Amino acid sequence: MNDRKRETWEHPWGYKESFMVVLELLLLGLIFEVLARGRAFSGISWPENLITGLVLIILISLAHIFFRKHPIVKWLSSVPAAISAISLFTFLVLLLGFIPQGNPHLHPIIRIFGLYHIKNSWVFVISSVYLLTCLGLVALRRAQPLNRKNIGFLLNHAGMWIVLAAGGLGAGDVHKLQVELHEQSGFINTGRNQAMEVNELPFSMKLIDFHIDEYLPKIGIVDLNSGALISYNGRTTITAEAGDQVELGDWTISVTEFIPDADSDSGNYVFSEMEGSAPAAFLEVKDLLSRNQVNGWLSCGSYAVPMKHLPLDEEHVMVMLRPEAERYSSHIIVDSGAKSDTIILEVNRPHKINGFNIYQLSYDERMGKWSKISIVEAVKDPWLPVVYAGIFMLLAGAAYIFWIGNEQKRNVL
Repeated sequence: MNDRKRETWEHPWGYKESFMVVLELLLLGLIFEVLARGRAFSGISWPENLITGLVLIILISLAHIFFRKHPIVKWLSSVPAAISAISLFTFLVLLLGFIPQGNPHLHPIIRIFGLYHIKNSWVFVISSVYLLTCLGLVALRRAQPLNRKNIGFLLNHAGMWIVLAAGGLGAGDVHKLQVELHEQSGFINTGRNQAMEVNELPFSMKLIDFHIDEYLPKIGIVDLNSGALISYNGRTTITAEAGDQVELGDWTISVTEFIPDADSDSGNYVFSEMEGSAPAAFLEVKDLLSRNQVNGWLSCGSYAVPMKHLPLDEEHVMVMLRPEAERYSSHIIVDSGAKSDTIILEVNRPHKINGFNIYQLSYDERMGKWSKISIVEAVKDPWLPVVYAGIFMLLAGAAYIFWIGNEQKRNVL
């Protein structure tokens, strides 16, 4: 019996060699980033991305047809290689969440290795190619013999391959333009990309009205020594609603009056319909320890109304935070030349025109609900239908596997 221990890099490769390859690919990508001096991989656009995708499919297919018994090809279609490829890709995706992206003014190490633009880094490109190669070879290997049991597996892996390939190769064709619309202004048909370059749109837009619905403002207690809101058992704020009486820490807070639109008047606040009015509340605050009571007005202010705090003692002051937007929308005329539409644009409810999706993005936060500016984003992603097709294949594969599993159980019973 031969008990000889397999040497490192002796075929067949296992997990050890697979993760060593991953480390080498990671190092190679970082070297490319250093040589590129922090310049992000610009990506490829149509038709180069389509050609690249077809070449990758052909190379993977040729490797499977003519070299599937070669040790390297057999390893690339193995479980250890697939696990290592998924691990590297997942690691980079996690870094996307931990490292702020798009900010070149970070630590020099992060800047040199391009970790502030991971999606456009050489490491990410190499990781994607490695994962697509493993995924493609695994799917082709499982396709023989093609039978009912393998259909779900093939749908899942082919769908995942399409999603990853279309998402990566199509990135160069994605156009995102921010358009700043002003009330009482004319039609605008240009926007700025991430590089702040002005690009023309195949349609024009005009803002008729911008509207915001706000939540009731929050009230909290600030520690004057630290300048931070104090948390009492995980709670830092209460809602400024007339008639409420709430305990917050060592204080009982009663909101005796609340004015959603107010203007200051000789130290008091009165209802006002003027632009720039701000929410204000009259509070009665009792210290449960000293039994001292403080009464007064509180307002977060606005660009036209000064804010007002309520001192509680030498170390604490009560403040009103600016109300958060509950919903905001833009009443816009969109003119494509062939036709003109009047739409209401809301967050997560885009409008589609000429291959672009128009999204409600932001507004002039300094002006708050009195903003006369609406910032929308026009996005064109021609590869999105391909991504959706891949997702549909994933879902179909999962449903098929579930159906086959139930059928086999019924046959056993």
